[in-house]
Amino acid sequence: MAKSELLFEVTAMFRALLKNLSHEWNKISAKEYNLNFPQFQVLYTLKQRGPLKVSELADTLALTSPAITNLTDKLIAAGYVQRERAESDRRVVYTTITEHGDAMIAKITEDQKELIQVFFGMLSEVDIQHLRRIFSMLLDIDHNNL
Repeated sequence: MAKSELLFEVTAMFRALLKNLSHEWNKISAKEYNLNFPQFQVLYTLKQRGPLKVSELADTLALTSPAITNLTDKLIAAGYVQRERAESDRRVVYTTITEHGDAMIAKITEDQKELIQVFFGMLSEVDIQHLRRIFSMLLDIDHNNL
């Protein structure tokens, strides 16, 4: 099989995996936490990276700025995030996770360990390290210059 065909197959498989993972995640979390997967991704990103501008969140999550604004509006209403103006330039607005959001991320990550095991538990530690390395390489590509 040619490399291009393999890449298309890998891409299709990856999309199917993400779809299945997101579907299972939403079955559990949408009911229990009233959060969908993209909202969780915003919270998790803010937890990992700290306060970010909407444009930075959009770039990180490969979403549009309007999509991020819609997601953060819902998270603000739930008390999980807040908007803060930069002191040096009042035009700049950062999205920040709140203590309530921080606590929710801790609860979800603990509760989701079983789901993650279902999807990835059969992989060896070496396989997981390979996936981590490969995903890191793919995420480091500057897609704006393609």
